[in-house]
Amino acid sequence: MPDVLPGGPIPAVTDWFVLVSPAYPFGEIKFYPAKQGGLTATFPHQRHNFTGLDDAPWRAGSLCLETSANAFGRRAFNVEPYEAHKRLAWHIRRACQWLEDASRGALFQPSDPFELPDYPVNESLPFSVAFAESSDSFSVWDESPDRVGIVEFFVIRRRFSLHVVKSFLTLKGTSIIAPKWGRAITDEAELISRGIWLRLKDTPALYPWEAPTTWGELRTVCKEQGVDLDSLMRAAFGAFRKENEMGRIALIGFPIAAKFGERPERMHWLAIRMPELVAGDEQARGFRPGRQSAWYHNRERMLRNNVAVNWLRSENWHNDQLATRGVLPLAVTFRKILLLGVGALGSALAELLARAGVCNMLLVDGDKFEAGNLVRHVLDLNDLKENKAAALAKRLNQVSPHGMIEAINAAFPPDRISERVRLAECDLVIDCTGSDEVIHRLSVFEWKLETLFFSVSMSLGARRLYCFSARGPAFPEEAFREQIRPWLAKDIEEQSNKEMPREGIGCWHPVFPARADDVWLLASVAIKQFERVILSPPSEPALIVFEQFQDENNFLSGVRQASIGAHSG
Repeated sequence: MPDVLPGGPIPAVTDWFVLVSPAYPFGEIKFYPAKQGGLTATFPHQRHNFTGLDDAPWRAGSLCLETSANAFGRRAFNVEPYEAHKRLAWHIRRACQWLEDASRGALFQPSDPFELPDYPVNESLPFSVAFAESSDSFSVWDESPDRVGIVEFFVIRRRFSLHVVKSFLTLKGTSIIAPKWGRAITDEAELISRGIWLRLKDTPALYPWEAPTTWGELRTVCKEQGVDLDSLMRAAFGAFRKENEMGRIALIGFPIAAKFGERPERMHWLAIRMPELVAGDEQARGFRPGRQSAWYHNRERMLRNNVAVNWLRSENWHNDQLATRGVLPLAVTFRKILLLGVGALGSALAELLARAGVCNMLLVDGDKFEAGNLVRHVLDLNDLKENKAAALAKRLNQVSPHGMIEAINAAFPPDRISERVRLAECDLVIDCTGSDEVIHRLSVFEWKLETLFFSVSMSLGARRLYCFSARGPAFPEEAFREQIRPWLAKDIEEQSNKEMPREGIGCWHPVFPARADDVWLLASVAIKQFERVILSPPSEPALIVFEQFQDENNFLSGVRQASIGAHSG
């Protein structure tokens, strides 16, 4: 981290252009430095201040004047006024304050969230890079003496080429760090590509807080940190014997803190699309053979000072970064979960768990996905006639790059011994089958560990949710049946005069009536109860029942806990 926070002298008079949306007082208000008489440097809380469009009289470095809450897109979260006679004046006052703070080097205060300079990503290049860095991996980097090495990527081709860091290696090929990725990354990678990585001591930024845009500027930034960029790159290129072994992506890494003034806590990597370079043992056209000539070609032709740096989009995909918008507690997410039954309720529950940070699940279901399931299942037409468990596992692995969701396409318990062993190793079991037979089989199955059981099912019409939890070496079938029996009797009594829906033509078994919105609502309630049970496991088997209730106008008002003697409403 810099000892002096970025800032710099601001002229007493500067010229600006203010662009106001036609939807004023709504829409954007942007302040741009004028090309004539405006700021030319880039400061904190400012977009990269290059010259911008040729036909515009303003530069590209618009100011960030909104409060952080503005990112939510809701006026209620923001102190910014939206009255026509107030809003523009508010922005002007903010711009004047920005200028004053910039001149004093006070745009970043100690304890402010750390912010990178605005690196101008070349959006025309269809490449994106993902890495995974945390405080744990930072301790590894902190102990490593290497400043340069080889990086391997999983390459996944979509509308753009996604390069996911597979491993960081030394120049001799020794592994330093190999992030752990889920099946969506490891199984779908079409090839493994290689590139180079360079590690700096601090954020690569020109004074006051500007991203380097040419190789000459990047050399200057490195020199200020006591790093010889050319020496590192020459060593890196020399590690590749042939040009086709050397990829076109380089990573520039440096330590960052969570807040200004604090100690660094993780590595961050910027990605660069490299020009076509010559590897160490290749001969450049017009140059003598040999490593020295190859490097001279790269340095003087392809990486000369006035050549632009093609910054690519790069993101930290570590779990603790992707989960910042909402995640279940670690006590839930670290578990190996066995989920039995992935029908309407089970599939909704599984998706909510996966999106809340649960990466390790084993799904068990012997059924195939049919057209009738479409009305309330998370799978779709592409999955018709596929095994439900396998299709859902594939979908959920796409939810997170760390997903390790597996499937067993069989009824519980499966016949194969190897599959039974996988089941027994799970320490948390969720039963969503609603099957009396499965309840019995749960009670006689041999579990290796003391297991936390959570059985969840719905009443007819999805009016009620039954959540049974227990902890022990076996599922307590007798306690379950005793506690749920009066509720099932009540359910039957309430539905006795109603005809069940049937599917298709002929003498078919009636289908379970429930709308998707009711199923997903109860699945959300089940997640809340599931979290509560894990954080405070039951000392005795317990059944908690929730029911939907409506107000006098017959609108849904919510879900509440119910008791067997209570009026059903």
